[in-house]
Amino acid sequence: MPVVLVHGVPDTHRVWRALIGRLRRDDVVTLSLPGFGCGIPSGFDGTKEAYSERAADVAKELEAFWERA
Repeated sequence: MPVVLVHGVPDTHRVWRALIGRLRRDDVVTLSLPGFGCGIPSGFDGTKEAYSERAADVAKELEAFWERA
C-alpha cells in the first residue's frame, strides 16, 4: 500500500523530501494543493469555496489509492 502525504498551508509537497529519503520506499505519493507547488486548475479563483472543492478532489484521489491497494 502506498504512503500518501499531503502538505499543510503554506507548504508544498517539497516539505516531505527529507522524510521520503528516510522512508526508503518507492511507493510514496505526495499531493499538492492548488497554488502550492503545483499548477492552478483552470477556473480556480482562490476562494475558500474553491479550496473546499479542491479538498474534495484530494479526498477522491485518496479514495482511489485505497481502491487500488
